[in-house]
Amino acid sequence: MSTEDNEFLVQPVKTFHGEEGFKTPDSEPFAVSRQRMADLKANELVVEVETDGKVAPAANNKSAPAPRTKGKNGDAAD
Repeated sequence: MSTEDNEFLVQPVKTFHGEEGFKTPDSEPFAVSRQRMADLKANELVVEVETDGKVAPAANNKSAPAPRTKGKNGDAAD
């Protein structure tokens, strides 16, 4: 999480070029400020790296499946 008071380690999940340079999902985690992390996460470019070295799960870019509704007899409608 926090490497200092206002620095956070993040792992790229998409390729982008920003003030940190060219980053790809294969790039090493890098430190950013809290505000920069918020900006990058809002654009789904990074995930925060946990303190024990594990990376948080990447955001799923696929749309959620449609909810299953019940038919007339209470069975799932297909």
